[in-house]
Amino acid sequence: MSRYGSREIMDVVLKDPTTGEPVVYLESLTTSTFEFQAQTVYARGGKGHPKLIGWDSEKDVTLNMEDALISKESLGTLTGSEFKKGVKPVHKKEVITIEEVDTLTLAKEPLTTKPAFFYRTVDGTSIGEKLISATPVSQEIDFAGLAVGEKVIADYYYNAPDTTQSMTVFSDVFPGTYLLEGTTMWRNEDGKDVEALYTVPKLKVLPGFSIGMASTGDPQPFTFTCEVLKDTKSTAMVIIDLLED
Repeated sequence: MSRYGSREIMDVVLKDPTTGEPVVYLESLTTSTFEFQAQTVYARGGKGHPKLIGWDSEKDVTLNMEDALISKESLGTLTGSEFKKGVKPVHKKEVITIEEVDTLTLAKEPLTTKPAFFYRTVDGTSIGEKLISATPVSQEIDFAGLAVGEKVIADYYYNAPDTTQSMTVFSDVFPGTYLLEGTTMWRNEDGKDVEALYTVPKLKVLPGFSIGMASTGDPQPFTFTCEVLKDTKSTAMVIIDLLED
């Protein structure tokens, strides 16, 4: 009888359960853990009120995955949304050092349909005197009383290029259900690695996740928390195939 050890991550693909088409590949995971649970109730009776008969039910299987990296496809899987290309207004804050008296030049062409604000500043973050332009807002703007070397905060909007990809997290859109196929390696007692294939016919991605941002420490992984559902056509929840010679 062969025995195995498991010390390798699983590469995962999530597919459309109807068409079988891949939706996202997760191949930079740091952990992937299946957890199996069920409820057991007992008939008790007699002296000492011991357990006499047990019934198992309510089987739950969860899969927790942590990915070191995020892609547009995997973020779309977590949110239920997708990225779309197109021109859109985006915010820009820049700190400009005046190089010509009374003239301020922006890095981008500002949108006149959006508000624009200008403030004197000493350090690029403190908001000083509000400036009112002497000319209509454009990429080059005139301000009375600006001296060479002064710093100005410009807070405005411009049109991002049509190569921009944007995703919206909606209040009424949630992650979907997928077919999971994964591959990893189990090692037997002879030191030989055996490919282990995992199949989950119905995997529900849960809507809770976080995007961590920090200036120190290790980069934070992205967590996928999933519930395994019963297969529509059978009682299967998780299938494991060992490709051993």
